[in-house]
Amino acid sequence: MSGIHINDDLVSGIAHRLELRAPNRAAVESVAAMTSMHFDVDANKAPFECVVDSATGVGKTYVMAGLIEYFAGLGNPARNFLLLAPGRTIRDKSIKNFSPGHRKSLTGAMESEPFVITADNFKSPATRKVMEDGSRTKLFIFTVQALTSKTGEGRATHEYQEWLGGSLFDWLSNLDDLVILADEHHCYRGPSFAKTITDLLPKLVVGLTATPAKADENLVVYRYPLARAIKDQLVKTPVLVARKDDRNDDHTKLLDGVTLLRYKERLAHARCDEEGIPRVNPVMLVIAQDTTEADRYQKLFDSEAFDNGAWMGRTLVVHSNLRGDEKEAALAALEDVEDPLSPIRVIVSVGMLKEGWDVKNVYVIASMRASVSSVLTEQTLGRGMRLPFGEYTGVEMLDTVEVLAHERYEALLAKRQALNEKFIDHAVLAEIRRTAEDELVARRKIVDETADIIPVGARPSGVTAGNTTSAAQQTGTMTSDSIPAELSPAGGIVDLQDLLGRAKDAAEETESSVRKHYPLLDRADITIPYTQKVASKAVISLNQIHDDAPFTALGNALTTEADTELRRTLLRPDEGGTVRGVQAEARVESLALDIPLETSRAGLVKAIMRAPSVRPEAGEVRAAQRLADLLIDGMGTDAQKHLSAFWERAARRLTSLVTDQLKKVANQDVVFSDEVKFLKLQKERQTTKEHLGGHSEPHSKSVAYNGWKKCLYEYAWFDTSPEYKTAQALDEAPDVIVWARLHINDLPITWTQEGREYNPDLVAIEEVDGQRTSWLIETKMNKEAHAEDVRAKAKAAKTWANTVNNSGKVNSKWHYILLTEDDVNDAGLDWNQMKGFGAR
Repeated sequence: MSGIHINDDLVSGIAHRLELRAPNRAAVESVAAMTSMHFDVDANKAPFECVVDSATGVGKTYVMAGLIEYFAGLGNPARNFLLLAPGRTIRDKSIKNFSPGHRKSLTGAMESEPFVITADNFKSPATRKVMEDGSRTKLFIFTVQALTSKTGEGRATHEYQEWLGGSLFDWLSNLDDLVILADEHHCYRGPSFAKTITDLLPKLVVGLTATPAKADENLVVYRYPLARAIKDQLVKTPVLVARKDDRNDDHTKLLDGVTLLRYKERLAHARCDEEGIPRVNPVMLVIAQDTTEADRYQKLFDSEAFDNGAWMGRTLVVHSNLRGDEKEAALAALEDVEDPLSPIRVIVSVGMLKEGWDVKNVYVIASMRASVSSVLTEQTLGRGMRLPFGEYTGVEMLDTVEVLAHERYEALLAKRQALNEKFIDHAVLAEIRRTAEDELVARRKIVDETADIIPVGARPSGVTAGNTTSAAQQTGTMTSDSIPAELSPAGGIVDLQDLLGRAKDAAEETESSVRKHYPLLDRADITIPYTQKVASKAVISLNQIHDDAPFTALGNALTTEADTELRRTLLRPDEGGTVRGVQAEARVESLALDIPLETSRAGLVKAIMRAPSVRPEAGEVRAAQRLADLLIDGMGTDAQKHLSAFWERAARRLTSLVTDQLKKVANQDVVFSDEVKFLKLQKERQTTKEHLGGHSEPHSKSVAYNGWKKCLYEYAWFDTSPEYKTAQALDEAPDVIVWARLHINDLPITWTQEGREYNPDLVAIEEVDGQRTSWLIETKMNKEAHAEDVRAKAKAAKTWANTVNNSGKVNSKWHYILLTEDDVNDAGLDWNQMKGFGAR
């Protein structure tokens, strides 16, 4: 068989490490498939050029990181990547995205560890050394002008460098593995860019954009349109806001904007406080017509006359007239606008923020002069599409971005259909097919997309302000197919007064309904052990061995009866005079060794500790004891006799088994320190959810339930139905003495090398015959149970549990269990059955 060659395992690993959203993984797969089609099937020459058209806010930077990881991870890897940016803003952003240590860097999750080379550092000795190393992955980041022109920015890249034997441009053009990533590809239409590509002789050119040029349509190998991104709830829902009256002066419009912003801030802060995460501060982006107008708006915001001076010192103006220190200060403030300590709440811009400025907390866009149809371009609207909480919250005002239109309400309604057409597009992806000749080929598949993104914004009946969930909601990861229409944010065209009224009601209802909860005094304590991830990727641990079965199976295999007789051989000459061995008929009983079991066990532990990669630490010794005990358990009641007879064989095979198991541990798996600290679970809980006096009702994400007999807190609330049912089972289980629903930072388990954390859903303590057992419980909907991130989190949690148990500091043994939706439902609120069904 011949045809397309895609390394699926490599793609899966990349998707896991970078936590790629589904469309971003599909983009990487499509580029990989079409590149393989070009070279492996069609046997075409370089370069292969293609375009990824992905909606703003979905994550083009992650696609670029994924492509670097993929082509650098192949058997015949690419080591030289050139990221082209249309200007300095995007260039600088890209440098931060791929510079280790920066808060927006993706490199912590990248195995290729790209070394960033720029116009500022390519002449340095350290960079020279990297450029001479053919095994290192290099990422050159330059503006397109720095390569297309030999003057200005391009002078440095075209000047002769003695150590290169030519210019940097010439050096790049002589590489046989150059991959070009052209960010905002639509900016590069023109003969100079085409000539640059021709002269550089790259192997692959991938353009990335949300608005490809029409002339490049045949180059698009993957398209994820904005309509689909909104439908799939990967970006905010846009809401067009207009007044029904005739007031359209600047003062009124800006006052409307900050009023809406204030309500959104109250809702955002309440949610952050409830989840125990840093506060998100919503900001408003004001689009001015020119620099004079922008400066005038800043003076308005900084005056006592505007909203009683509430916004003085909280406005940032960014436009092309800024120079020197003033410009640097503005750009620094712009970079920090997501920081909870940033004072900026209003950004006034003239054209500079259309591309390359990626923050998540823009919640209001005020279009001061331009028609809303021009604002609804992805470059402008896209500044407010990203999700600050990473996913939809179910709170309408936190899942939408409001665009204050220049038009009146009736005028917007009249052009609704025309505005909708801006979002309607077709999706494109690479589809792999098998031909009649049994050859795998890749073809572009086009999927028509229909959308009514901008309906008339009437609130669905039965949905109240501030509460967009219902008791009948099926929870879990929210997708466009699983969320009922009435639960989606009310987007479309809305009247300002109605919107402000609903926003005010939602904010006031949220703030008036905040209730705080503390652990109940009559409940048993839950003491949580905390341990830190070991930083080095090279470290592996016996605690990462989770599968007990091979060790008990080995013990069982060694239970054959020991031969207690000595075989005697007589040496006799045959008829030809040759001496041969003949078995003697008489046998002598051998002296049976009776080695104490503890002596044999200690020897097995020492043998394990001598295995390659095993660290001589106390926690590892206890982990080795666990593995030796598994082998002994597999031998059964006669373990002492069998080990007395076959100790050397058992030690040799046990060491080999341990070595094989450790080889299976990937370097990206997380290892924990056996330095364990303990804290009681006694954090304050606060919520604005409806409080219900019992827990017999069907699950609703918007309800806090009471009536528990064994819950550490009086009230508990749950994200999913399986969590809720598991809690009910725990509360009824006779051996459970206390349980709690875990919240963010209650028990954060690091599950990736770059430090991403997650908290299991529930913790429970059982007591049987005076012996306590602690359980970490994770529940998942069926469709999520086998996802790569779920498996990675489970692996980390098992390693964490083994580490804690083998630390020598816990009195109660900890277990981790993963329950699927079917496990929970089939058990019928029986905790013992759930334990039997779940994966440990």
